Order: sequence, then structure tokens, then C-alpha cells
Amino acid sequence: MKIFNFKKHEQPIFKSLMRSIYEISSFVVLTILYSLTLFVAKLAKKWAKLKPISDKLSSKVKSLDKADKSGVSRLYLIEISFKNMAAKKTRTLVTIGGMAIGISFIVFLVSVGYGLQQLVISRVARLDELKQAEVVPGLSADLSLTDETLARFKQIADVKDALPLIAVVGRVSYQNSVSDLAVYGATADYLRYSALQPVKGKLFESNMISFDTSSLPPVLGVSSVAREVGEEIGEVTISISQGTFLKVREEPDTSSTIIGYTKRVEGKVEGVEVWGEGYESNSDSGSAGETEDGEPLGKWVKSDYLLWDKIACNTEESGDCEDGEYLVARDDDNAQTQAEGYVAELSMTVEPKEIVSQVLGVSTEDDGSLPVVEIASESATASNQNIEQVEVKSDEKKQIVVNRSVLQLLNIAENEAIGKKIDLSMVVVGELLDDPNKRIESAPLQYEIVGVIPDEGTPIIYVPFIDVRSMGVNKFSQTKVIVDDKSNLSKVRNTIESAGYGTVSVADTVAQIDNLFANFRLILSVLGMVALSVAALGMFNTLTVSLLERTREVGLMKAMGMKSEEVKSLFLTESMIMGLYGGILGLILGLVVGKVLSIALSALSIVKGVGFVDISYVPGIFVIAVIFLSMLVGIATGYFPAKRATKISALNALRYE
Repeated sequence: MKIFNFKKHEQPIFKSLMRSIYEISSFVVLTILYSLTLFVAKLAKKWAKLKPISDKLSSKVKSLDKADKSGVSRLYLIEISFKNMAAKKTRTLVTIGGMAIGISFIVFLVSVGYGLQQLVISRVARLDELKQAEVVPGLSADLSLTDETLARFKQIADVKDALPLIAVVGRVSYQNSVSDLAVYGATADYLRYSALQPVKGKLFESNMISFDTSSLPPVLGVSSVAREVGEEIGEVTISISQGTFLKVREEPDTSSTIIGYTKRVEGKVEGVEVWGEGYESNSDSGSAGETEDGEPLGKWVKSDYLLWDKIACNTEESGDCEDGEYLVARDDDNAQTQAEGYVAELSMTVEPKEIVSQVLGVSTEDDGSLPVVEIASESATASNQNIEQVEVKSDEKKQIVVNRSVLQLLNIAENEAIGKKIDLSMVVVGELLDDPNKRIESAPLQYEIVGVIPDEGTPIIYVPFIDVRSMGVNKFSQTKVIVDDKSNLSKVRNTIESAGYGTVSVADTVAQIDNLFANFRLILSVLGMVALSVAALGMFNTLTVSLLERTREVGLMKAMGMKSEEVKSLFLTESMIMGLYGGILGLILGLVVGKVLSIALSALSIVKGVGFVDISYVPGIFVIAVIFLSMLVGIATGYFPAKRATKISALNALRYE
């Protein structure tokens, strides 16, 4: 059996394919330019000023035509195609019209899909929000959000800023009525990045956070709080660097007895990360943290390690000898010794065995980034305990921003809200304090309403961040991390989550919306393809009938010396031109219908106060795809009639009646 040698023919096949693609592409470009030349020439008959442009364009098109000296030039084939279509104007217009209707149906449906996607995303997220992520505390006490963690978030590459938020319960006293509601301590920058646009008044201007980060260590995830030797950090898996032997000690202490040496083994070793005595990087590992007495601490990994003894040996004499100085330690059963010990974190990769992310409660109605404040339960808890009374010690102006729900709760007219003063006290309970069993409440202070935001969901009050902080609150409910570019958000979130914190972002919602509408557009495209298929069948029928009518013409052209491939190119050119014109007209028609629908819906939405609604949008790449698709359909439907034309005998064609 003869086997086809692909490698032998690979290069000729590739060259032939590339040459075919080039010829088809150049032919398409030449056809489009010739169509443009005809259009400009018609305009030049009415406006003489366009005559020089028309002549220049015509000469440019002729110079692009690489004529085949042994046959008919491509430009001549295009000219004949236009003349043949002009001779059958009605049939040509009907064919192009059918193609245009099919293309316009696709364009309209897909543009509505893109438009609805843009509309929903614009309502869900703004551009700045795609550069943000809300960071919430981890599950362990070590993963609280504090000044230190906030400073480390700012040190992550591509992070532009990190802004804290504190959620507490507020008690509002106004006109002899008392109400409990959610209070958020935030900075002015936090409110601006949250895209809060007051319908009345303005946002307060306080940005004071009141902590100094200059002395904080620069490494994310390493705590500088007081630790104890032997204190467990968490379960981890480790992978020791290739070719490295590390000391295994009885205790996490550089002065402890060395029970052996260990190295990289197959897979990853599981163990428990613990705090131990400090060490030098050139001995066991690098130091981090400190004890209550200020002594440096280091991280160690406790696990069962396979052991080697450090003994001079000969690798040629013993298979247990490695590197000439490490010999496999064996027990009485001649198996390699495995013992529990501690290894300093040096020349190894340490990963948490399981990272748990936490989302801080259910979101509010309009701003999914805000943590929920359990007003009823926390207020009741606070009222049943002895609460420590504290004072708000900040010197910031006592200004607040409220939503419409607060005004409705307090029965304050929106037009009269700015300048109104209410008495507000804040109750801090739960995990925001160093002592979770402690409860504090601020003495009532008079705050002035300076802004009203358009939110009619949960009643919310924003107060200056430093006011809540000055009550002794050292932990934050969440932190808004802003990156310099939305493309870096995923990388920054992975870095933060790898440290054990949870993140939430509007980008997740946008990704779900994109996925949903991608499937929606696919369904719409399939429906549109049905209409396009009907138009393609009509075009195929037109070209087939045209071939039968022009049988004698084909025979005459062949008798005059035209090659079969040139006859084929003639019919393909006609079909491609009709497909191209149908695609352009369909694109315009689909866009116009989509915009008309948008205007009609906007007329209704403007009356209801929603504003202009544009549900039709077509990206540039889709326009190119539609033009390409229309030409492809034109070529595909004209291929078989063109192929059939090459098989017509010149003698039989001249006899044909």
C-alpha cells in the first residue's frame, strides 16, 4: 500500500494554500475598491469637484490589478459582472434585498443582545468599580482587618489604594423618637470610589484614618503581634528545594538537638506551621515576628520527616550515600528512619493546606459591597449588657450622609433634609473590638445632614471614619482595595486570598452577566442564521437560473478563448458582489431598526424618569464579521453554479436554445 508522505508535500501544500488565500483576499479588496469607484463616479456626474478624486481613485484601482497576460484580467471580470447584474436589475435587486433582510435580522438580534448586556452592566457596575475588590476578614483571629493588614494591602504590586470601612449599629434620636439603623464609618475617598452621587447636598470631606504605616514590615501575611514559641499557625504542605538538605530538630529552636537531615521527596510533605525561636537566614531560615519580650521569632514546620545522617561516605560504594556526605538513616528493620521534628522555613515552598474565603453577610439592596449590620440582634444584645460609655474624640466636623430610607424613617422631607440635625450614638459589638466580650457605646452627638443619596433600601448613615475609630475600634469590617488597572484585579485578589482573606468584587457579577449574554447572543445568532439560510437558498436559485439563461453566452466566451477557470471566476465575482452589497445593506438596516427600537423605548423610559435607554450596540469586530460572513455566503452559494459553468461545452452551448 502506498502511504502519503505528508512531510514531503507539506511545504508545497502550505505555499499553495497561502497563495490561494492571497489571491482571494486581493480579489475581494479589488472588488470593494471598484464598487467604491463606481459610487464616486456617479457622484462626480452631479458634483464636478469630485471628478479629480474619481479619476485618481480609478487609476489607483487599475494599478492594483495584477493582470494575467495569458488570460483575462481580474478587473475586467469585475466590470463584466457589474454589467451583467445591471442588465438584470430587478432580479439583482431582489437577490440583494433577500440577502440584506437575512443579514439585517442577524444584526438586529445580536445588536439587541450586546445592547442589553451593555445596559445591564452599566446599571450593575461603573468603570471604576471594575478596578475594586472588597476584602473581608478571614475565619481565624489572625486574619482580622487591622492597620497592619491595611498597610500591607497597599504594598502589593498594582494596588493604588486601600480604604477601610467600619459597620456599627446607630441609634438616632429625632423629634422624641428613637430608631436603630446601620451606620458605616467611611472616608470621603471611600464614598467617592463607591460612586455615591448625592441627589441633594454633598459628601463630607473627612479622610482622616489616624494611623502611621511607616514602621510596619513590608511583607504581606506576616504578623508582628506578640507570639509564643510553639504556637500553631495552621496546617500546610511544603516542598523543599531540589538538592537541598535541611536540619531536623527536636524543638523549633536553633539550639535544639539535630535528629537528622531531610531533603525533597516525591510529592509534598504535610505538616503544621508553628512559631519558634528566631534564626539566621544562613543557618536555618529568616526571622519574622517577636515574643512579648521582644525576642525575634521564626516560622518552623512540624512534620514526620525521612532522615539522613551527615556522614562522609562514598557514593560508589553505597547506594545510600548522597552528595558524598549524607547517608540514609535506617532503623532495625533496615527501613529509612522517619521521625517527627521541626524544620525552619528555608529553601522550601510553604502553602496553606486549605484556604477558606469568607463573604461578610448578605449585601444591601443597591450596594453589594456593604456588609450587613444585624441591627435587631446586636442592639438587643447590647441593651441586655453593661455597656461602656465612650466619647467620640475626633475633631472632624460632625457631618453625615444619609439615604432616602433614613429620611422616610425619620419623616423628613427630602428638599428640607440638608442642614437638619439629629442626635446619633453608635454601638459597637461583636468582633470589631480587641475583646469580643466588650460592648461600647458613644455618647449622643449632634450630626448635621450634608448629603442625601438615592437609595430606598435599608436605612444607612455614613459618618466620618475617624469618629467610629476614635471610640477604640481597632478592627475593620472590610477594606476596599483599588488597583491601577482592571486587568490587574484578578492577580491582586489572588494575592490577598492566598493570605487567607476573602474578596468580593462587582467584576464577578459582570463576568456572570457576560457569560449569560454570550449564550443569549448565540441563540439569537442561530435564529438569525435561519433567515440568512433562506436568503442564501434564494440567491443560489437566482444564480442557477442565471446560468441556464446564459448558457449560450458562456459558450461564446469559451469559443473566444476564455478559460474555464475565468468563467468560474466571473460567476463567483457576481455572487460575491451580491453578497457584499446585501451584507452592507443588511448591516445598515439592522442598525437602523435597533436604534429606532431604542428611541421608542427611551420615549417611555424618559417619561418614567429612568432616562435614555439604548438597547442596540454593535462592536466594530462584529461589523467586520458581518461583512466577511455576507461575502462568504455569496461565494458559497455561487460556487456550484460557477463550477457547473466550467463543465459546459462551448460547442453544445452555442447549439443551446
